Amino acid sequence: MTDLTLVYFKMRALGEAPQLMMRHSNQPYRYAMGWEYFGKPWAEAKRGATFRQLPMLVTEEGTSIAQTGAIMRYLARRLGLVPADPVTAALVDEVFEGAHELFAHFNPVVNFHTGNQFRASKEACLPVLHNRFADFELLLARHDGPFFFGESPYYCDFAAFHHIDLAHFIDEAILADYPRLQGFMAGMRGLSGVSAYLAERPELIGVGVGPKLVIDGVPVPTGITAD
Repeated sequence: MTDLTLVYFKMRALGEAPQLMMRHSNQPYRYAMGWEYFGKPWAEAKRGATFRQLPMLVTEEGTSIAQTGAIMRYLARRLGLVPADPVTAALVDEVFEGAHELFAHFNPVVNFHTGNQFRASKEACLPVLHNRFADFELLLARHDGPFFFGESPYYCDFAAFHHIDLAHFIDEAILADYPRLQGFMAGMRGLSGVSAYLAERPELIGVGVGPKLVIDGVPVPTGITAD
């Protein structure tokens, strides 16, 4: 192996923030679907994955790192996206955890739910999103920004960006009352490497009616199988 390998599925979810960090930092890596990496259907392959789940980051030496937080913190240390001061580092982790908690609330809504289930799930998660975005707005006010801790991003910023970006599939105007979050999102989109990644990544279409990722020009259903 010569590069890092990020192993995940066909969905815009836990594989996004690590890729944003690596692209911003010019860190070479390859992306592999779970069934591609293990060479067998995921139902069989997951027995060989830690905790039987993805994402998984594989180092150049072949060491596998599981769990989103562990992957993000490893990359943060490797790429210089975590502060040296332990107290500030803990506060960065605080923001990361606050962003990551949103995953369970609306990842399935965007990537899988359709029809009446989508509409019901959307209404249920909107109050959660607005409460958390109001918290983010206050946290951004502590520094001159545009990022959570000032003029330079840390790993928490990439996690927060992903979840806020995904929330636009639920409500395009969801940031209307959060000017600092609007500035934060603009700052993230303008980062070196990030803008290119956003332009090149598979487009997510059909949210709420039949979610698909457009991979190599072909729309494929989101999910954890090769089909």
